[in-house]
Amino acid sequence: MADYDFRTLSPSDFEILIRDLLAAEYHWRLEAFGRGRDGGIDLRAKAPEGKVVVQCKHYLGSSFKDLRASARREVPKMNKEKPDRYLFVTSQNLSRTQKDTLAEDLGPWLSDTADLLSQTDINDLITRHPRVEQQHFKLWLASTTILERIVQSGIWERSEALLEDIRDRVKLYVHTDNFNAAHKLLDEKHVVVLTGSPGVGKSMLAEMLALRHWHEEWQIVSVATDVDDAWSAYKSGRKQVFLYDDFLGQTDISERRAKDSWIIRLMDRVARSPDKRLIMTTRSQILQQTRLISEPIAQADFRVVECVINIADYGPVQRARMLYNHIYFSTLSREVVREYAENSSYWAVVNHKNFSPRILELVIKRPHSSADEFARTLNHTLDHPLDLWRIVFNNGLSDLGQWITLTLASFPVHGVSSSNLKTLVQKGAKPTEYTGALRVLEGTFVRVETNNEVTTIAYANPSVRDFTLAFLDEEPDYLVTIIEDAIHLAQVSTLLEYAVSELGGKLRFQNFANTVTLHSTSIVRKMMELIAGERESDRSDPREPFGAHARTIRPLLKSLEPTRQLMGKSFDELLAVAIELIKSTSSRYMEPDDWGIFNTVLMMRYAEDPDHVQGELKWAFESWGESMYTKDDVIAFEEFYELYAPALMRHFDPSEKFHESACSGLRQDLENLSGNEQGRDSDHQWVSEVEDVATRVGVIDDMRSEIESARDSIEEYYAERGFSYRQYDSEGGYGFSGSSTSASERVTIDGMFRELS
Repeated sequence: MADYDFRTLSPSDFEILIRDLLAAEYHWRLEAFGRGRDGGIDLRAKAPEGKVVVQCKHYLGSSFKDLRASARREVPKMNKEKPDRYLFVTSQNLSRTQKDTLAEDLGPWLSDTADLLSQTDINDLITRHPRVEQQHFKLWLASTTILERIVQSGIWERSEALLEDIRDRVKLYVHTDNFNAAHKLLDEKHVVVLTGSPGVGKSMLAEMLALRHWHEEWQIVSVATDVDDAWSAYKSGRKQVFLYDDFLGQTDISERRAKDSWIIRLMDRVARSPDKRLIMTTRSQILQQTRLISEPIAQADFRVVECVINIADYGPVQRARMLYNHIYFSTLSREVVREYAENSSYWAVVNHKNFSPRILELVIKRPHSSADEFARTLNHTLDHPLDLWRIVFNNGLSDLGQWITLTLASFPVHGVSSSNLKTLVQKGAKPTEYTGALRVLEGTFVRVETNNEVTTIAYANPSVRDFTLAFLDEEPDYLVTIIEDAIHLAQVSTLLEYAVSELGGKLRFQNFANTVTLHSTSIVRKMMELIAGERESDRSDPREPFGAHARTIRPLLKSLEPTRQLMGKSFDELLAVAIELIKSTSSRYMEPDDWGIFNTVLMMRYAEDPDHVQGELKWAFESWGESMYTKDDVIAFEEFYELYAPALMRHFDPSEKFHESACSGLRQDLENLSGNEQGRDSDHQWVSEVEDVATRVGVIDDMRSEIESARDSIEEYYAERGFSYRQYDSEGGYGFSGSSTSASERVTIDGMFRELS
């Protein structure tokens, strides 16, 4: 019979175990619902006998007195819930007398003591349902007796210390689809190589795969730093799993011994042996780096056995469970944990684009005096993930690899062409060195994409960009060098925008901003050089006026507000250039957003010195109004008008132009519907949104007939086509796959953390 004490399970883990056991026993489909502040976790199901409610009580180190007090608090809840059958489940080991006492406390809802399940009863269910036991491998290291059995039997070769570490870490594990994918690959190929960025959970997953095989009576052989460990322990005819963590070194290939041919030979032999399995992990960047210098590794086809672990694969509930487990099993004080949960501070972590199990581990194991201090530290580390990336950046990349990573910060999120990046960073290095550095970075720090024979380099994920910006904030001299080396004005503009970015009402990168201010003269000089170079290029090749606008005017406009904030008098110099360029050739290529930036900056400068720019206000405002062609443009125009109309009225009456421009933009939006039909209901929604904006900005009387005409046109269009229409997937975005949290997920996550409060 199973003999577990469930100490490695959090209340959330315990709930899932009970759910699966009862589903196997009674064929119920149990779902979680509201959790109480006393720690009660509730499950319910619709069964032939009616509504079933299950309450789970899992308190580590609690007494029977605590459990009884909690049980008494459940009776009023059940008086309201009125279940047809009620089960009370506790992980405590109860005597018959204690069971009878609890049953009396829970009457009349507990009709039979058989529906009061204690530790012994749960173990009995586990024994009857070995499939559930197999799925819940966090149980397997739940007791000292099991650990002793593993070590004494030699099932886990050479690794008592490793087992003790795994026993501590298994409590934090959350099952994900990565486990299923890796396990399937291991079954089919006998070899799996887990790769990914630092801190995504490769080692944890490798250990869980090993645990799964241990439970099926495979011997686990832990390979330390040398593949010889595997060959020494290799025994024909015995089921063995070789666990080789960081088989190419942790942060740099110089850490490993050059026995690549023996590693490949081991992979080949295991692949052909039905009684052998090989689990290896490495960071993507180190695998790429090794391929450049090792012929055996380069020739081996790792793709057929590679399982890439991405943070983006973790959905909101999985992220929440990871955070919950780290907090529940931490040494944080009860008061800090309770207040953190009550403040709902967990949502900032669950939804953070830089979410990382490694960061959770690094921060939560530190001492924290208050919930606010803990939340601030955790959120700051996620915003500035230096701890996660610093070691790999400093020790695992060549100088050229580091410079590629830093320079990429001066380009947009979508990246830069490889040829442009190479021009910027190569600086005397051999062409093969650039290619080699890029291969090492690919998959960890950068992603490389080729479309229409153009290769683009971008950061692999938002966390890398945030690390790079935080690094530049710590080492701002690199920032100055990147600006001095820039070949595009947009690079400087991008860095200036980062310099004034804010977080929580404060500058996000204060040293970054201070450096811009300190070097304002040289930065403006560089910007003027780049502008002059672009203008000279435009004169020699006037065939691409829009391209010239995109290379010069747009980045110049985006740099005006940062310049105004950080660079004092230099702002007027750049503003004068912008006015000259827009008036001379580029006004016809200005987008509404461009005009919005320009008008806003003019008004800010006007507030500081009305005489300096008042002659430009009417021209800029009317030019913006003439560029409207969507309802979003009209809304932005209206927000500006509401804010600055009193100031504009001192020099001209903007109301007539505003009214005319709003109508023009909304009419254009209605015309945009033709040829962009997405379905009858969707098209009517489009028109209704235009109507709402027309009402908001006060032009509904002028637009009413055109709005009704658009609705009639929609009916005619779909009547002719028998109401057939196309369906479009409107979802998209940049971030992890679970970045949009559903209502049911929110209920699950809030309920999970409410238990901590």
